[in-house]
Amino acid sequence: MAEALYRQVASDLRLKINKGEWSPGTQLPSEPVLETLYGYLVGKGARLSRNTVRLAMAVLQNEGLVEARQGRGTFVRERVTFTVLASNEEGASSGRTDRDAFVAAVSVQGRHPEQLEFRMEIRKAALEVAERLRIDEDDPVVVRSMHRLIDGRPWSTQESFYPMDLATGTMLMSPSDIAHGTVEELRRHGHAQIGYRDEIVCRMPSQGEAVVLRLGAGVPVLEMFRTAYSVAGPIRLTINVYAGDSTRLAYDIGSQPVE
Repeated sequence: MAEALYRQVASDLRLKINKGEWSPGTQLPSEPVLETLYGYLVGKGARLSRNTVRLAMAVLQNEGLVEARQGRGTFVRERVTFTVLASNEEGASSGRTDRDAFVAAVSVQGRHPEQLEFRMEIRKAALEVAERLRIDEDDPVVVRSMHRLIDGRPWSTQESFYPMDLATGTMLMSPSDIAHGTVEELRRHGHAQIGYRDEIVCRMPSQGEAVVLRLGAGVPVLEMFRTAYSVAGPIRLTINVYAGDSTRLAYDIGSQPVE
């Protein structure tokens, strides 16, 4: 059975994008131009239907390869990937404990980090938070949240939950960011982090997440639940939601040869 016309068009456009013929940020030809360009698929001198072209573009949008910009046309999406070395002890890769771990990790790769829309609030612990922090559901928790950008592009959202008894009397209660990071702030108050457990889920984004992270149709997110521990038990739950098309999670296990 012959492949559907719109899939043939999508395959050819995909090939051009992947080969670099159309680089990120390039505007694709208009619908009328594509109707003529791929008319050979139905016969010499013919034109494709507009619906066929639109179906082909929808395929590429669902794959996260292109994005439609209101009133401007369709463009090849930029997909600059940032590698998160998740197995590193938070903040340790920079060799400093007076610097936020995210800022250190991004800066060491020569890129520009930003942390925006910072909020601090007190909530009742939802069940998934309470179970991980080993507290009762609806117990009060301090929640610190923000949006993170790399080189000016939205990259992730973060929410960190702290048991009230640990957060009271620390800068975690402050309605502003902590320059040296929350891991170090906890350590300074006798709650040194000794390890953590990560749980990673790949899923489709909520409508709000798609807007905040500027995700194209069909682009998933990576959601990571990190439960951090001191010798006494859980001290923090951090939920990161990453743009799936610009994030690579990496873990180093054991010793590795120096390159």
